[in-house]
Amino acid sequence: MFGSGGACAACGQAIPASEFVMRTSAPQQPLHVFHIKCFACSKCGSHLMQGDRYYMLAGSLVCEQDWQKLMKSANAAAPGAPVRKGKVGRPRRSRE
Repeated sequence: MFGSGGACAACGQAIPASEFVMRTSAPQQPLHVFHIKCFACSKCGSHLMQGDRYYMLAGSLVCEQDWQKLMKSANAAAPGAPVRKGKVGRPRRSRE
C-alpha cells in the first residue's frame, strides 16, 4: 500500500503498521514513505520538520537550502531527473 512493500524509502527497513511515517506524494509520481527519523535531507542530513519545504530529486529528499545550492551550481541536476517539490505535513500512522 505504501510504495515498495512497506519499507522506508531512505533506509530500506520495514515500517510497522503502528508506526508514524512521513509520506511524499504528487500526482503521477510514486509514493515514498519514510520513518520519521529517516525523513531528512540526503545532502546535509538535517531532519525535515512540519512546514519545511523539500524537493524529491531522483527519489531522494533535498531540503530547500541545499536545493538552492544545487540550482546555483552549473551542472548539478542531471537532465531528465525527476524533481518534485513538496511541503512537509504532519506525520501519519502507517497502514499496512
